[in-house]
Amino acid sequence: MITPNKYLNLDLSVINVSALITDKLKKHSLLKYDELLKITIDSLGKNSREVFPYALNFLFLLNKVHYIQELDVFQLNFD
Repeated sequence: MITPNKYLNLDLSVINVSALITDKLKKHSLLKYDELLKITIDSLGKNSREVFPYALNFLFLLNKVHYIQELDVFQLNFD
């Protein structure tokens, strides 16, 4: 998914979707999974639904996103 090829739509790349998620979490400090998914689909189209979990996992691997289980929301890490 991260490795580009000539058929890759750059708008639907993991990096671009991750940047969108990061931007929305900067504006809204806490967002639920469904809210983030809806924002992503509204911004990038319905095909972004397939890439969304990979982008969220990518942000978790980079320690940029924190999940708060008690509230069932995601928060941006500023560490």
